[in-house]
Amino acid sequence: MGSGVPLLNEYKEEFFWKRFPQTLLGGPKFKLGYDAPVYVYLNQLVIFLLPWVVGGIFTLLIELGVMDFSVGCYVYGPLMALFVMLTQAISLFVQKKRSANVINPQNVLAEDDEIDFMSCCGVETIEFVVPVKKFKINIILHALVSGPMCALGLWYLLPATLNALYNSNIGATVILYILGWLTLCIAQYPLTVGAPPEPASFRTLDTYEILPLMRPFYVFVFVAFDLLARHFTEFVTANVYLHILFIFLPLLWTLGVLPPLDALFPWMFERILVDLLGGSPMASDLRLILMLLASVSVYLAAYFISNNLVTVTVLATAGYLLSTDLGSLGSRLLEICRKDNNPKTDFSIPNKKKSNFFIVWSFKELHLIVTILVGGIAAVINYFSTQISTDVSTILGYVIIGLLVIQNMLGDIQSVYVFFGFWRNKLYPSSIQRSTIFQRGKGRLRIVGNIRRILLDWVSPTVMLVYLSLRITTFPATSATLAWTVFGATRAFRWIWQSTPQALLEISIVHILSIAFPSDALLQSTDVATELLLVSLCRDRFAQFCNKIYFYITVLFTSWNDKKQRHKTTAPTILLSILFFPVVICVITAASVLSAPLLPIFTLPIFLIGFPRPLRFWPAAVGASANTNPDTVYYQQLAVQLAEPLRTAFASGSLGDPVPGSHYLLRYQDRTVWILVLERGCRYVTISVKGLELQETSCHTVEAARIDDVFETAFEHENGVPCCTFNKYPLTVLTPYDATVVKAYSDARNVLTGIIDSPESLALVASSFIKALVWVMLHHNVKSKKDKLHNIGNSPVRPVSVRSKKMSSIRAPSGVKKRNQTASAKKASEHVTEVHINQSWESFRSDSILSRKQSRAKSLHSSIASIPDSIWSDDNESLALEPMGRNKQNKVNLVTGVTNRQNWSSKSKEDSAYFSPLKETVHHKSVNQGFSIPGSVLDNYSDDEKGIFDDDLFGLPAVDINKPATSQQHPVFSKAQPKHGFKPVTNLAGSMQFSSPYSSTLSLPLKWREIPIEQSKLDTLLSKFPKDWYQHVLTLLDLEAVGKSSADVASELMTDEVLMGIYAQLVMACYAVVNVLGIIGGDVVSMGPSHVYKVYTGDIPWSPALDWLTDDEELHQLVIKAYRYAFKLMLDQVLLGEASSNEELQEYFEEYENDLYIGCENDAGWGQAIRDGKTSLFSLMHDPIKGTYNSRVLTLQDTTLQIGKLNSEVVRGQWANLSLELLYFTNDDEERYSIQAHPTILRNMTVQAADPPLGYPIYSSPPMSLPTL
Repeated sequence: MGSGVPLLNEYKEEFFWKRFPQTLLGGPKFKLGYDAPVYVYLNQLVIFLLPWVVGGIFTLLIELGVMDFSVGCYVYGPLMALFVMLTQAISLFVQKKRSANVINPQNVLAEDDEIDFMSCCGVETIEFVVPVKKFKINIILHALVSGPMCALGLWYLLPATLNALYNSNIGATVILYILGWLTLCIAQYPLTVGAPPEPASFRTLDTYEILPLMRPFYVFVFVAFDLLARHFTEFVTANVYLHILFIFLPLLWTLGVLPPLDALFPWMFERILVDLLGGSPMASDLRLILMLLASVSVYLAAYFISNNLVTVTVLATAGYLLSTDLGSLGSRLLEICRKDNNPKTDFSIPNKKKSNFFIVWSFKELHLIVTILVGGIAAVINYFSTQISTDVSTILGYVIIGLLVIQNMLGDIQSVYVFFGFWRNKLYPSSIQRSTIFQRGKGRLRIVGNIRRILLDWVSPTVMLVYLSLRITTFPATSATLAWTVFGATRAFRWIWQSTPQALLEISIVHILSIAFPSDALLQSTDVATELLLVSLCRDRFAQFCNKIYFYITVLFTSWNDKKQRHKTTAPTILLSILFFPVVICVITAASVLSAPLLPIFTLPIFLIGFPRPLRFWPAAVGASANTNPDTVYYQQLAVQLAEPLRTAFASGSLGDPVPGSHYLLRYQDRTVWILVLERGCRYVTISVKGLELQETSCHTVEAARIDDVFETAFEHENGVPCCTFNKYPLTVLTPYDATVVKAYSDARNVLTGIIDSPESLALVASSFIKALVWVMLHHNVKSKKDKLHNIGNSPVRPVSVRSKKMSSIRAPSGVKKRNQTASAKKASEHVTEVHINQSWESFRSDSILSRKQSRAKSLHSSIASIPDSIWSDDNESLALEPMGRNKQNKVNLVTGVTNRQNWSSKSKEDSAYFSPLKETVHHKSVNQGFSIPGSVLDNYSDDEKGIFDDDLFGLPAVDINKPATSQQHPVFSKAQPKHGFKPVTNLAGSMQFSSPYSSTLSLPLKWREIPIEQSKLDTLLSKFPKDWYQHVLTLLDLEAVGKSSADVASELMTDEVLMGIYAQLVMACYAVVNVLGIIGGDVVSMGPSHVYKVYTGDIPWSPALDWLTDDEELHQLVIKAYRYAFKLMLDQVLLGEASSNEELQEYFEEYENDLYIGCENDAGWGQAIRDGKTSLFSLMHDPIKGTYNSRVLTLQDTTLQIGKLNSEVVRGQWANLSLELLYFTNDDEERYSIQAHPTILRNMTVQAADPPLGYPIYSSPPMSLPTL
């Protein structure tokens, strides 16, 4: 990287120097970057200085005694409000006045942001100088703000006021008057025109135009203190210093130290809740406001209750209740109430059960019991406090100190490093690679964690409750002292439950001070509650100060020590940091006091104070947005799995103290998980989980390698851990803490060169495809028929299911003998089929007329499209239109030449044995029923209903008009050969003459039977149909019917040669479409692996019959599914050994069906399979650059995750710089210095983990509440 990487490119530098004067002066655009007329600058200058000019006149009149100051303020304020409204009204009127037909001349040679000004009062000039506000109501609102601000500012800056404050010091009065009015003009200009670019930007867009109110708000704050000082002498001294600070407001605004209003109030509410009332930062603004209202209500109740006993009881009881996860419990209770009122919308059964548990037990039972116990203990101890010796409180103080030491030791023992992350813990397992040894070692440490949990969750709060009830017995009488005492007591009684480890430390410090300085006057005059309040503030700010010092030293040291971080400005900045080290310490101290981030400019060792903001840092709702991509689903699955191990780790203390604002980093394989702690309370922690990108950039890879090194040196010691093993990366922002085991997907990728391109493998795929089709078709058809049969009347056949059964219970017959069906059997079978049709007719007639006619039209279109060109010759009129039916003017009959099968008799005896019944069945029906039906019962049906009979056909063939109608044979089975070539349609849509009454439940859908493939081509493929595999799959289905077992039904179905025949023709037709018709030469092996990959991804080679397959989405998906099964079967047989029996094939297919998802990564089912926790996922990929084919296997298994804790101040500081760079400098250059890899502070990953649009995590979860009970 070095010094060649720019901080800002030339364009951004020019852009910055245009914005900087606007920021400094409140909005006037005095630097445009191009030549503009003078009147443009004069107009802005007049608007900017007019409040000062008019205010100066009123100041002179007041100082000369011509006008009273109150009259001057009352007149000056409305004048300025009127000025704002008139200015905006003129701008609005002029811009609306402009006609839409007037075309302004444009300078084609001008820059994009350059404006051609025509006149002083031209429309373009007014639009530039005074832009119209987005919301018209803001014109009135900003005017109403401008008037009082200018009126009070006039009074605030009167020379008489300044002389009174500074003892008539003329120099101070003149300086404060001039600079004060300049500050007032800078604050007023945004109200008149618009907000300037602010370095302190919290949101990316100012949707409601709140930003113009930011600077006037701070003016009102200073004026408010002046008003207080005029009535209360306690504020006079503060007013003197605030007048001096007032003239530095433009500098603070320019440096971005003062927060905007949308960040100020959440930060202020959060600080009041945490620092004064003992609460926790909240995960959302709504929760923050509600919790603040509840806490303030408790404070007011304690303040106005005069009885000390009642006050202590109320504070103790409310302290426990408010420290619990009331927000989540209330949300779950509301959710359950809504679901109970609307049970139809309850789709989350598992979550409901879990919510019920925590609501019913934790809330109603546990919290109620503990609340009563807490109130009772506090009341009893406080009531008898005067009778209890003071030695008891002293002993309890020492017990608290002991508990603090013990719980810290027990927590450190469970972590991989002790003593602030410097020394490797010898008690921690030496390696995490050996799962058994690691789990055994963690089991021993888990005992330690359980002991710590008992001490921290129950013993310590109870001891501290007794201690506080003994020490806080009375409250002062004076109101000023009483307010702070009540604040301290409210915080103390709540803090022991809200953050027990920190409460132990604070009470220990107070007890040590009382023992060490027993006669100190200050300590004696301060009550315990106030002492605890002050100690808690000092502890929190001191912790922030230490983290900020670490941040400063790390950036300063690595900017020179790491050669890749050296920039041409590094040496000067280091020199300045050394020379102005006291200033740096003051900046760090001020940032710590304000609880604001320390902002490194461009991540160089030049530090400023970032504006204060809530600990969750970003304005949007947690988890509201993320840059989702196909990899997001892996983090969605992992986030759910992380809940339990994180809950256990937080409860045991192996991850340290999870204070709100803490950041944790989890790493395994190529995945990086970022965890932010949002809330922390009594036995719960609320977190947000973010997932970083898997496709790592070069910078991301560098930092990921450092993370792996840090974790490896901490967790990998195969030969044991020496006694003196220290952290090799002490300055790294990441400190390893623990490792845990979760269910996650491991990712394995393999190159298939030598397998997928082998001719034997390609041939194996083709043969396996047929068997996979049989498996998929039978299982799918059984499942679909099961759903449909529920609507049929008293069917003689019981619906079947897809339940697979073990071969040990059902064995397929060794052979299937052909049965010679008698006439009576044929008649019975025909009767069953006809009954089935009649019973189902009423159920599907009205709903399926249109769909079946459309299906027939598609089939007919495909058939005609596949007819060879020879039939269109001039000497053959094979097609004609003939009117038919009642409405002959509206209906036509497509009469075609008929191509009959020629090679049926030449087939082998075995094939004809189980396909001839299919021929005989259809032929029998066609002869008996006939095909000429004018004047028949069909005339009673509508045309659409007749179409149903046409679609079902019942054996009706097409008739050649050039040929005498001597016989009525089905075109598929006719033995006559036509004179001209014609591509016949294999139409199995007639009513089948099944030999078994149960065959109709497995019959194929009608739309699948219209196969647009020449029968001669199918004849050559039918010999490949695996009859034994077909019969074996039948035995695996649960075909139990009334009065018969599944084995008996399967035996009957295996002897039904008609059913076998239609499945054979469908399977081989699908096989032909994929592996024969679209293949050059018909040799699928010669097509190589490219054909396999294309079909696997759904790209079947084109052929005339492809439309038949793709038009039916259901059939198309089944064929693709079968092909994927076939490819996986080939790969498994090559790697694991060939399947030598049907039973072994069955095991493979059952695994594919139940435990494995086979597909592509961009399939919708891929992500759903991961979310559902599928055991394994398989996909085939192609690398076009390397020309290789790869397999990817995801396996859900126990995976060890390494967990480390990040320095929170380093993260907040980098996020503050990111916000400044992107929102103010607009420095979005992907090669900028501040986004380059920094292995020590993990700069690139930290930027990525920020919320969109500034960051780009691929997953961000909503707040997750983890109970630690």
